[in-house]
Amino acid sequence: MTISMLQWTEAELRKQGNRPITFDQEIKLMPELADRFESVSDASNYRVQGTIEQDGVGWLATVQATGEVTAHSTRSLAPVRVAQDFTFAELWIPQDRWGSDAADTLMDTTSVLTIPMLHDMIDIYSAVSDHIVLELPSQILTEDEAKEGVMPAGKDWHVISEAEYDAQKKADEKPNPELAKLKDLLDKNQKTDDDDPAK
Repeated sequence: MTISMLQWTEAELRKQGNRPITFDQEIKLMPELADRFESVSDASNYRVQGTIEQDGVGWLATVQATGEVTAHSTRSLAPVRVAQDFTFAELWIPQDRWGSDAADTLMDTTSVLTIPMLHDMIDIYSAVSDHIVLELPSQILTEDEAKEGVMPAGKDWHVISEAEYDAQKKADEKPNPELAKLKDLLDKNQKTDDDDPAK
């Protein structure tokens, strides 16, 4: 019932009726993954397992993906291999039902990501590619960077950690007592000038 690359047409899905579709495939993501996302330079083949079941106005896809992706260090842009094992669920709705009352009600009541079926097709291959990038950690470091904790620096600039930035910001927000005294003195002088009838 599947066509290549973990894609199913709406016609194929309707033929299945209420019977779930199961899949367990190893897929090659390169070079398409790197072409779509600048943050990725390489990836292993990913094992993709899951099911697709009819669910009201659409089809619910539950997917697990396992593999390794090479992304760039957020500190130095050096390549870093990141192991991944994640699960996601998406509710795919045919375009002719997208925007219907039933679809809107479903979207309001479900916590699952809801997606229109572009070209009347469920495309698990592209969904896995999207989630590989979404699942990347916000901070990616090489082993040496993680051990040393050294930030890059140059002439008249250096990178600081988020914790250092927060501490610096809090320090900047604290009132300077000397400046407060000076402001108070200036305010008093201004009031004296305003109250002086000779001026």
